[in-house]
Formats: sequence, C-alpha cells, structure tokens
Amino acid sequence: MTAKAAARRRDTVSPDERDLLVTVAGNGTSGFSGDERPAPQAQLAFPADVAVGQGAVFIADHANHRVRRIDGSDVVTTVAGDGLRGFAGDGTEAVRARLGFPAALAVDADGAVLIADEMNHRIRRIDPSGVIDTVAGDGSRGGDGDGGPADRARLDAPCALAVDGAGSLYVGEAGSPRVRRIGGDGVISTVVAASRGSGGSGAADAGEAFLPAGLAADAAGQLYIADPVGRRLLLLGSDGILRVLAGPPDASAGATAVDWSAPCAVAVDAQGAVYVADMNGHCVWRLADGAARVVAGPDPAAGEAAEIGDTADTVVGASLAYPCGLAVDPAGRLLVADNFHHRIAALPLTAAPAQATEPEPDEKPEPEPEPEPEPESESESELDRKPELEPEPEPDRKPESEPDEKPEPEPDEKPEPDRKPEPELDRKPELEPEPDEKPEPDRKPEPELDRKPELEPEPDEKPEPEGKPGPDREAGRAQDGDGAAATARLLVRQEVGVEIPRGGSELIHVRVSSIDPWAPERVEHRFTAPTGLVFDGRVTCAYYRVDGSVVAAPEPTATVREDGKLLSVTDEPRLNTPGNPAAALVYTLGVRARTDAEPGRYTDGRAVIAGQPEVRLKASVLGDDED
Repeated sequence: MTAKAAARRRDTVSPDERDLLVTVAGNGTSGFSGDERPAPQAQLAFPADVAVGQGAVFIADHANHRVRRIDGSDVVTTVAGDGLRGFAGDGTEAVRARLGFPAALAVDADGAVLIADEMNHRIRRIDPSGVIDTVAGDGSRGGDGDGGPADRARLDAPCALAVDGAGSLYVGEAGSPRVRRIGGDGVISTVVAASRGSGGSGAADAGEAFLPAGLAADAAGQLYIADPVGRRLLLLGSDGILRVLAGPPDASAGATAVDWSAPCAVAVDAQGAVYVADMNGHCVWRLADGAARVVAGPDPAAGEAAEIGDTADTVVGASLAYPCGLAVDPAGRLLVADNFHHRIAALPLTAAPAQATEPEPDEKPEPEPEPEPEPESESESELDRKPELEPEPEPDRKPESEPDEKPEPEPDEKPEPDRKPEPELDRKPELEPEPDEKPEPDRKPEPELDRKPELEPEPDEKPEPEGKPGPDREAGRAQDGDGAAATARLLVRQEVGVEIPRGGSELIHVRVSSIDPWAPERVEHRFTAPTGLVFDGRVTCAYYRVDGSVVAAPEPTATVREDGKLLSVTDEPRLNTPGNPAAALVYTLGVRARTDAEPGRYTDGRAVIAGQPEVRLKASVLGDDED
C-alpha cells in the first residue's frame, strides 16, 4: 500500500479525526472497474462479504457477480465470475465462470476459496489452481439431501459460510432458515434450524424467528450465528447445544444485552473477541468479557444518529452504510464489507482495546486532543457528513444536493428516520420535499443531479389529469387498504456512470426505489443507450430488501430495437408489498460500445420506468490510448 493511496483513503473515508476506518478497496461508487490497479481505485457493486486467506483478501462483489482478490501489494483482480449472472463454468477457469449474486466467502485450510452462490443455490469452490467446481447443491431450490453427498443435496439461497478447524464447512440458508454442515467426507446434515422446519433429527431448534445471515467458527470449534430476524447472536457449542450469546434485553437469561437492530455478520479474533455487524444500525459491535460496545459507526448508547441520510452513495458520508460482512486479517485489522458505500473498510483492532466505553472509542485514539474533537469545525470543513450523522446540522446537507431545496425538505423529512433500515433513505428527503419545490421545470434539464424532483412532480401531475386511463399511468399506483389508488413516489437513478473501451462490453445498473407500496402489475420500461453504445439484450433484476438481503427477481422480458439503440423491458415489479418487503430493485442492462464510437462522455441515454418521467443514462467511451 502506498502512502499516497493511504492518504487518499483517509481523506475520503474519515469524516473526522476520531474515525479509525480506512478504505482498503472500492472508490465509493457502484460499478465494475479497477482490475490490476490499486484496490482503493477499483469499483465494487454492493460487496456482500469479505474473507482472508492465502495472504490475500477476497471480496464477494455481489451485484457484479464476481469474486475479487486483493494481493499483498494492494492490487485487485477478479478471480471468479465473468460479470454475467447465471450458472456456468464448472471444471474450468473460475474467471470464465458465471455466478448468481455471490453472497458469502470462506477460505479453507488448503487455500481454496468457497463461494455461497446464492441465486444458483450452490456452494462453489475455487481450488488453488484457479479452477471452479460445485461442492454442494444440485442447483434446484429445496432442503432435502441430508445424510447424502452434499453435491446432490438441494440448498435454499445459501447466504453465509464458515470453515472450522477440523475442515467442516457450515452453510447458512436464507430460503429455509437453517445451518447445514458438510464434513470432510462430503456428507451434508442440518445442525440448526428454525422451528417450522426441523431439517432432520439432531438439529438444534433456533425458534420461529431465525435467519442465519452470518457465520464464524472459533479455535474451540464453536459456531457463531448472526440472526437479524431474532436480533440475536447464537452460539452452537461443540456439544451441539445452541444458546443465545447476545441480543435484546429480553432475548435470553444469561445473554449479553445489546441494543442492536439487525446483526447480520460475525467474526472472531485471535484473542476470542467477537465482532458483529449491525446492518440496519450501520455499526459494528465488539463483545468480550460479557460486555458489548460499538467500535465503528454510530453508537446508540451515546445518542448518535443511526441514519445515513444522503450519504448512502458516497464514501465520504457516515462511517458505514449497511455493513454486511466481516473478517479479521493476520495484520490485526477488522475488515468490513460496507455494502452501500461499495467498499471494504478496515478497522485497526490494536486501537480497539484502548477504547474503554462505547461512546469513547471514537475519542480514545486521540486521548490528549479530546478538546480538539470539539472544535469539529476543522473536520467539518472536510465534509458535510457530521450533519448527516447528527440530523441537527441539516444546513450542511445543502451542498450535497440542491441548496435551495434541502432546507425545507429535510425538516419535513424528520419523520423519515423511521425508515432508516431502508436502503434508499437518502432518497426520502428528496422525494417528498422536492415535490413541493415544484420549480421542477428548471430541474428537468438536470435529471442526473436529482431525478427525485422530476419523479415526484410529474407523478403527482399524472394522477390528476390522466391517472386512470393508460397502463403506464397505473404503473406508479398501488392499492391502499380501502382499494383506492395511491400514488407511489419512485426514485429512479443510474447507479454509476460506466467507462467502456470501443468494442468492449459493460453493465449499466438502474435503481428504482420507493418508500410507498408499488405493485403496478405488468408494465413496460424503456431505455435508450447513450451515444456510441448499444444494448446487447442482457437484462437481470434483483430486489434489495430493507433487512439488507438481496433476492433475484424473475427474469424480465427484454426486446432490443433499432440495432440496439432502444431496449424495452417488460416486468411485474413490486416494492414494499406484504409479499415482497423490498424498498428497491436494480435492473442490470448489458451494453456494448461500438467499434466506431467517438471517444467521449455521453449523458444522452434515457430510462423511462413504467411511464414515469425519464432520467438520464450516462457512459464514457474510451479511446484506444485510454486505460
């Protein structure tokens, strides 16, 4: 790692001197780029997990359908996945294989990398030579196969992995909540299951509310299970007995009381201290000697705000945004998959012991300069983030979007904090307030800046004059409890601009989110490619739920027209409905740069979701002499 790279990370990640987190991978914007470059310059897309082994760091680059590797010189490369969602490649080089939303990673004693290939309902293994194969799951969704070969069993959305000292592999499944064990002989069995699905004799009963979102094994052969649904950290002893190690005050007698929101990942260090990522609390807890305290992110005990506000898409915002994966590396750092900041962050654990209390861990790194943290004006000059962590300084947020509109919207948005868990929080403030700021006509020329203004004003106008007639107008509507039509306010935006060399291929991610119920039935979305690009017909869709989980949606129907310039996608989207508690969905579109395209940056692409006002799509075509 160069001093320059380290300095850049501190500047972009640490909102103030008390923040010990630094970025080891990801530049804070969603996308795919950076292979063979320093990891902090690379682009990731919603990293779901991180693991260490072979002297390297491995990343489950979730929405890119890849596994990335950071070597000892901090250079990132792709080790599995060609970027297309699917299943292919067993028995061949892993980088040519196809994955379906890799959700978790583990490295075994032989140096092989294990992948929870969630939407393919398989566990894949990359051997030290780089060849990939399936070691568990036959690809069909289900829960049978216990007592037989793991590769003939059926898995149900594997989302967590851990390897113990004896070489046994543990798999957490989200679809039919359970933890299964694959022994050295390749036989699979269920060791923990929700009450509603016993999973076989001998399985420990985890109760009705259970989801094994994170797993970790310690040197004593014990298995830790992060359960966001039950808000507990469970411990499966080597004797097969399951107990609650930590959770809400009423969780269980003898358990450490922890006021967290959704514990979803767990890691154990060499000293036996346990670290738990609270996804919806945007923080990491440390459990040791019967006590728990926050070591990264906002501390509820100190009264710090847990919302990420407008910073969910920028590294320079709140310290963490939906952390969902943890690992401890040999250098004594805690690595965090900072999902909505599209990065891997690191916390030096050597500094953690010095932080005695929960509120003070942030200040202990600077024991003498405690008075300095108070003159936070200095650190505030570096960012407008503190205001985001402490909702009071709303004025500081102005600069982040539209100074004229933020003051009014944000006060109105105070009720929105209730929706913190929703990944699109940062959008809420702009969704409701800006409709009032109907100087939208001025903003239409700037759809890239805040598509929110365009979305809200126009949807509000549609329902009045023409809401009932056409199918497109119904797209933004849902039925409320009385059966009356309710307007769903949608936020549509491109995840990040892409750079494509002439003749090359890439993916454009278009995110659709809402805080309202939205179930328009079958609708058509229309996309226009930016200058120099054409659509190649590849389209996938995934739902991002408020609990942090990602669920693949049924494949939409796609039709390419005008030699690839236009793309129509027919789908049945659902957001915030009882059967689908998702606040956002992402359409991933395959594009190709024409070989005769003129190099340059183009912002003339368009996306029209279900007849809503259009937003821009942008991309850059690289010349032959550009890297």
